[in-house]
Amino acid sequence: MGDAGYPTGGSLEFARAIERRYLGLGGQIHYQSPVAKILVENDRAVGVRLADGTEHRADAVISAADGHATIFDMLEGKYVSDKVRGYYEELPIFAPIVQVSLGVGRDLSGEPHSTVYQLDRPVTIAGEARERISIRHYCYDPTMAPAGKSVIETMFPSSYDYWSKLYGDPEHYEAEKQDIAVKVIDHLERHYPGISHQVEAVDVATPMTYERYTGNWQGSMEGWLPTTKTMKMRGGMDKTLPGLESFYMVGQWVEPGGGLPPAATSARKVIGSICRQDGKAFTTQVE
Repeated sequence: MGDAGYPTGGSLEFARAIERRYLGLGGQIHYQSPVAKILVENDRAVGVRLADGTEHRADAVISAADGHATIFDMLEGKYVSDKVRGYYEELPIFAPIVQVSLGVGRDLSGEPHSTVYQLDRPVTIAGEARERISIRHYCYDPTMAPAGKSVIETMFPSSYDYWSKLYGDPEHYEAEKQDIAVKVIDHLERHYPGISHQVEAVDVATPMTYERYTGNWQGSMEGWLPTTKTMKMRGGMDKTLPGLESFYMVGQWVEPGGGLPPAATSARKVIGSICRQDGKAFTTQVE
């Protein structure tokens, strides 16, 4: 007990805490600056080129971006072994999801935080019949909604190919998202009478949303799926690429388990490795 917890403010505040620490140490962050290419000279990573053509030179390059995009797009697949290629050909990933988030004008703090409801009859969502719906609210986090109101979230595993095809037709894509929101609200009404009239905000995220915001391969929400095989590899997946110097990878594509904590753990390991190479002591402190 006591070995896990939920940070107030969720993943965003978790990330912002890292941001504050990095900026406090003199680091610089360039937002809305996607990397198009990792610059390589004589098999050594020497910087990055952004989508707008701007180049930034560096003594070392650490990619916390999507693993597949890093290896096969930014580095054009030039530095890859059968082992690394096998990761992306053989290992299972977290299934893409459709996430419906609602802001409601009702206090749900007296209800269970997480509930699964068996439906009276299956409902079709994203082309698949669903027999149950899971509901989570975040009333235990006061930063998520104003007093007296609540945030509700439900997720459904879905098909990346299904959404990828729909995405090419914006009208049908938006109509499908709207249809899913209506169905979710309809089922919530059965368990929380009157709530359909209390919905104040609606957001539907699809695998394409995840891909657009994070670049995650196939819209996966958290990288490699925890299995007996992948969890045995935890901490042992390559964080460098064969034949490429001064380059490292961190994040959920080199640390199975998904989410921010394993990503931060992998970054810590890489920085420790760089310190050893430079003959410097790796020290940390708690603010």
